[in-house]
Amino acid sequence: MKIALIHATTTALQPIEVAFRTVAPNIELLHFMDTGLLALMEKSGKLTPEIIRRFSALMNIAYESDVSCIQLTCSAFNDVTSILQPLYPVKLFRSDEAMLDEALNYASIGLVSTVKETPIALQKYLLNKNPDCLIESLVDPGIIHLLSQGKRKEHDDRVKKMVEQLDGKTEVILLSQYSMEHIAKQVNPSVPVLTAPLLAAKRCVAHLNGTIG
Repeated sequence: MKIALIHATTTALQPIEVAFRTVAPNIELLHFMDTGLLALMEKSGKLTPEIIRRFSALMNIAYESDVSCIQLTCSAFNDVTSILQPLYPVKLFRSDEAMLDEALNYASIGLVSTVKETPIALQKYLLNKNPDCLIESLVDPGIIHLLSQGKRKEHDDRVKKMVEQLDGKTEVILLSQYSMEHIAKQVNPSVPVLTAPLLAAKRCVAHLNGTIG
């Protein structure tokens, strides 16, 4: 059985691979990446026809590789799944879908993001599911690029600062990017901290096993 992973950044690779090795080590993972997508999103601030076409190109190759489902790993682009899903008979999963559904068990949700456009996509999903949920959002735009520049400590310290600022203001804190997965083990706020990779992998496997739609 094969699952396609669609990436816009290299920083999402390791977290999702580790997650799938933990949940279902026998599943074959196929990676498809376009690292130019994030720059386009940062320039436009929204999904554009060009971004959608480039995602569609990746998904075409993935689908033609005989995969059982397709998992996105970059949260800023998650709304593309609802646009492209009608074109493919296999399920397209948002990067954050399982994490956000888990977060909806709480009345107030804190979002920590390192890409400016990410909170927009996450808030849209959360409020569509529960218009009454309270959302606090902090974003340090662009610091995801520090990871590819070898400045991991600076990146991590700035993410931790956002977690500290949100602590006590909401019932749960979400680390929005896959590239922040490792930081969950470095912080100890008074509320739960959720990350997406492991929950996403579990949802994919549950879908393949027929336990969710």
